[in-house]
Amino acid sequence: MFIEGGFTSIIHPALEQLTKECASHSELGCVYNHIEPDQLEAVVIPDRNLAVIDRSKANVKRLAYPKLLENVIYIGEGYDYDLLKRNQKHLIQARTDIQELYQKAIHQFKTAHDYHEEVEKIYIKYLNIDKANRETDKLKQSIFNATKLNKSASIVHRYLGAATPQGPTDFVLDLTSDVEKRIFIKGRSGTGKSTMLKKLVKEAIDRGIDTEVYHCGFDPESLDMVIFRELGVAIFDATAPHEHEPQRTGDEIFDVYELFVDGAPDDKHLEDILSLKNNYKMQTKQATEYLKQIQDRQRTFEAIYKDALDEGFMQGVAARIHNWVDC
Repeated sequence: MFIEGGFTSIIHPALEQLTKECASHSELGCVYNHIEPDQLEAVVIPDRNLAVIDRSKANVKRLAYPKLLENVIYIGEGYDYDLLKRNQKHLIQARTDIQELYQKAIHQFKTAHDYHEEVEKIYIKYLNIDKANRETDKLKQSIFNATKLNKSASIVHRYLGAATPQGPTDFVLDLTSDVEKRIFIKGRSGTGKSTMLKKLVKEAIDRGIDTEVYHCGFDPESLDMVIFRELGVAIFDATAPHEHEPQRTGDEIFDVYELFVDGAPDDKHLEDILSLKNNYKMQTKQATEYLKQIQDRQRTFEAIYKDALDEGFMQGVAARIHNWVDC
């Protein structure tokens, strides 16, 4: 089900109500907004193949199977047109500002990514591929042992966090809270963390083991975490910007810098690395500042729409969602 014509602060209460109604008897996947990280923009119920989604956040231009498999709730009918018309200039200005600020933030993040890649180029020269392959094979044996399931593996692709107005935010510890064994990967950029995770994913698929694959929001081709819930194992990049340390029994560190890297690149290239990392931090700091400004403009924009919305109309929307999902 797609919700059309609404905005995060308007749609979130209905989605939050849905999670409360369904949480006791269904596993839920919650998708949060990166500008308002505590507010929902989608709820997924995997075991029933259902999802309720803010359509403005989904790349869906046309419905493939209207009414049969897809439904749309249009919130636009619940707004007071006269109130919106009186605030038209404010709304247009806020929307224009938001679009311009997003372009600025994207540019800063891209520049930061360029600096990040320069750091990777330094370390990758010292990566010992033979060592990396041997240690990865040992890790495969440790995780999978002789396990091979007589079924096709289920693979899901997700993100574990996002850039927000408060800085990088992740859900690593929440996502792995019920996993018995957690492997915290330490190391440097370009020292084989993502490549190792990709090899583990391939091994799991070959063995019929269900796998959750979490991509890097900064570089979607790169992986940050994989979870094998059937084995009770999670392994993830625990370096900045999602840095975590072991907290409980069953947590362990796998340091690719110590295991995969020859020489001492930290020492040999200290000044260059520090300069590049400092430039990276400056760019991400400025990008985060733009996200704060986007948040401010978006709140102003949405406040006008919330004032124009009939409260009883949204109660009807929540009821329609409930009836469609039938929790």
